[in-house]
Amino acid sequence: MRVGLIDLGDKLPNLALMKISSFHKAQGDVVLLHDFTPSQVDKVYISVVFTKHRKQAEKLLQIYPDAIVGGSGWDTTSRLPLEIESCRPDYDLYTVDFVASRLKGRTKGRREKAQRIVDSGLGRSSRGCGRSCAFCLVPRVEGSLQQATRIEDLLNPRSKTLTLLDNNLCMDPLALEKLAFCRDNGIILNLTQGLDVRALTDDLVQGLSEVRHFGNIHFAWDQAPQERMVFEGIKRLSRWIKPYNQTCFVLTGFKPSSFEEDEMRVRKLHE
Repeated sequence: MRVGLIDLGDKLPNLALMKISSFHKAQGDVVLLHDFTPSQVDKVYISVVFTKHRKQAEKLLQIYPDAIVGGSGWDTTSRLPLEIESCRPDYDLYTVDFVASRLKGRTKGRREKAQRIVDSGLGRSSRGCGRSCAFCLVPRVEGSLQQATRIEDLLNPRSKTLTLLDNNLCMDPLALEKLAFCRDNGIILNLTQGLDVRALTDDLVQGLSEVRHFGNIHFAWDQAPQERMVFEGIKRLSRWIKPYNQTCFVLTGFKPSSFEEDEMRVRKLHE
């Protein structure tokens, strides 16, 4: 059987499609990513990570009416079957050229960055989150924080870089143990989901400072009433990690926050 995979995501490889690829290759199937026509495949999977890609998926369903569509941007209740979820990711699915074509910004260094992404391990050591933020799907989709996979089982044999998809590493009771493992084994962490700066402790910050990072440490200030906790966390983080190695995202336009409160958060962060 020939299986076609369509990734309607952004720059990072799609973990679900990588597991689907591993499953089908183990059955002796041929797996194709994007570069195929309807006559070349017997089965198609479409992954929709963000709702902004729903219309694109709907158009693809006109071409592949029997396609299996999943992902949080399509159906928050969709899950991989257990026999696929338990598979290791297929780290040969994505090519450097494919990932480089999705990277935005300057072309200089794009291929090197794509190579690093392709060679990186990918996965979650924990699922869910201990928070219940109104704007976030995670508690509804994954529930409360729970352990998932050991760090050592997420690594790609091609590199020491690990893209960690944990939703809230700072609230993970095993966070210090995981950071120590990364430090002792020379693992370079790419924390894509950011840090819960409100939950930072001195021990966590020290643990983070002892690990090499791929890119900046980033976190968020989502709502005005969180100001005290956020700024205490930034102060604590800055004792160990230089401010120029930090990035703060600001959620705007989400009620009950007003435009003035959104602007205030941006201004205070600049100050």
